Amino acid sequence: MRRRAAHVGVAAILTTFGLATVAVPVTQAAPATVTAANRARVADPIADRAGQALLLLKRFEATGDPLALQGFESARDEIAAAVAQRLGLQPADMQAAWARADHPHQTAVIAALGQLGVAYRRNTSRPGVSFDCSGLTSYAWAQAGLQLTRQSSAQIRNAAPRDPQTAQAGDLVQYPGHVMIWLGVERAVVHAVMPGRPVEVLLINERRSLRWGDPTG
Repeated sequence: MRRRAAHVGVAAILTTFGLATVAVPVTQAAPATVTAANRARVADPIADRAGQALLLLKRFEATGDPLALQGFESARDEIAAAVAQRLGLQPADMQAAWARADHPHQTAVIAALGQLGVAYRRNTSRPGVSFDCSGLTSYAWAQAGLQLTRQSSAQIRNAAPRDPQTAQAGDLVQYPGHVMIWLGVERAVVHAVMPGRPVEVLLINERRSLRWGDPTG
């Protein structure tokens, strides 16, 4: 009942701000669509909800309206639970990790998740069309007002070093040749990895040696 009540509350707040859309359960699968670039984009209900959540957070930051913040936090918790379920993790752990992060880090997480299903294409950062790995991280952090260098090794080199105990959800995670957005729990990330695989959430293999970094310093 609590999950249903929260879902209705978010819908009501979205309607208040003129952001209403057809509600799709965030765990429901969705068919492929086609982008303007004529590439298949896998529609993803988590991405849809993340787009709504990002608008609410930006509304709160612009106006200070507590109703917008309430709507964002409800949507954020719903998205965190859906991502955790997709990855086989505990929803409460991911919800807590996101809630602990500051608003710029939360913005980066939600912005990246809003691009789930978007195609991979090297040397691109085109929301709704295509990304490579550093293109996705650059886009996500740009939504939080921070411009990152468009190269994976430079992004982690310029970030303040962190480890899993000191990092926040939204920090960068990198292994040689690839950079990702950490989701705050275990080795869960959102990333753009290679042709044929759209932007996705994933648990990185334990054999990978990872570096964490905070782009805000």
